[in-house]
Amino acid sequence: MYLITAATAFEMEAFLQACSRAEPFAQLITGIGPVEAALQLTAYLATNSRSFKGVINLGVGGAYCREQESAELLDICLAEREVLGDLGICYHDAVEPLRGESLAVLDSFPLDSGLLTQAAILLNRGKIRYKRGTFVTVSCVSGSRQRGHMLARQHQALCENMEGAAIARVCHHFSLPLLELRCISNLVEDRNLQNWQIKKACTRCGEVAAFLVQGLWHA
Repeated sequence: MYLITAATAFEMEAFLQACSRAEPFAQLITGIGPVEAALQLTAYLATNSRSFKGVINLGVGGAYCREQESAELLDICLAEREVLGDLGICYHDAVEPLRGESLAVLDSFPLDSGLLTQAAILLNRGKIRYKRGTFVTVSCVSGSRQRGHMLARQHQALCENMEGAAIARVCHHFSLPLLELRCISNLVEDRNLQNWQIKKACTRCGEVAAFLVQGLWHA
């Protein structure tokens, strides 16, 4: 059985509407942001007696406008690595990681390669286009193209979200494989909500997540 996590009820509802209840799974709405996501997932896993094969984290994300290999609106993206983009020393044009001999800082988390490979095989088999790469978890949504360029350049990142690295940290602690997929709802540019497609992105992400859960269960 997999545990399906999403930050919000509307992201989870899109998945539930698309999925078949023939495949057993559990669900958890974590809330928005890294603190709430870490708290809710830790509390759930620490008090739940069920054994999970892994966690599948789904939702929407904002794509960085890169010179090459940029994700576009409604693209499906898989995380290879999650980074805590706000953890560090903040300058005008950079966030420098906290480093030093006396500092033990976990701010980068590779995701499970086995689940990622299985997901890629299923998406290819289903002829579902996707991109994969580094995701950046932020506490503040980037409201300008300049900040997006900075985070993309610093981490060679594909997109940003607000919970993924926290989910990855908790899964690492509980020795649970994690798969994270997001559908691009907006580009990280000078903020303009008229360009966002959250509802369509939720629907698309829910459909693809349901496809993957079915495939992983029968793998």
